[in-house]
Amino acid sequence: MHDIAFRQQILTTLLLLGITFGIWMAAEPLLATPAKWLAHALLTFWLPNVIETTIFEPGALLVVTKFTEVDGIIRMAISGEEGLAFRLNTRLVSYGLPFYAALLWGSRIANPFNTFAWGLFLLWAAMALGLAAMTAKDLMLVIGQPFLATDWVPPSPVIAVSYQFSVLLMPTLGPVLLWALQLRDSPLWKRLENQLQNSRGR
Repeated sequence: MHDIAFRQQILTTLLLLGITFGIWMAAEPLLATPAKWLAHALLTFWLPNVIETTIFEPGALLVVTKFTEVDGIIRMAISGEEGLAFRLNTRLVSYGLPFYAALLWGSRIANPFNTFAWGLFLLWAAMALGLAAMTAKDLMLVIGQPFLATDWVPPSPVIAVSYQFSVLLMPTLGPVLLWALQLRDSPLWKRLENQLQNSRGR
């Protein structure tokens, strides 16, 4: 019975996962909107000579660039020409939201609404960085050297690692690390801390 709090956390989280993922599947375009706004601000500030604008789509962010392709040659677009656009699947960076919600609401913590709001903001910021990394990856593969030669663009290995981290690791590790930080001083945290101290005292 020493680990009843931890078992309760696991069972409650597993129960909530079905609910939170169902809400995420139905409302992902709405839940990802703040991250799209942040990504738009980040991309237009970071790459003003590359990014023309962004367009919000259900489940996606369309990034319109200032480059165009004519007869297989990529160059800067001139007035009247349509820029190359990249459609980013926001679900690739937003699937950590229901995971975080299940973890947090399965825990007994003080001020859960305020804690959840701060957690969402941090995850939206991480999602915006992930969308920026996805954009940089697409630009690197399609535009190539004209993009890599732009000011403030990191080397291609950095872009590749950032993309992999943003899509494969951050959506899963980010919610867990954030939840662990917010769990401090909760009943579960104190129980686990006491169990650890008792184990060391044996």
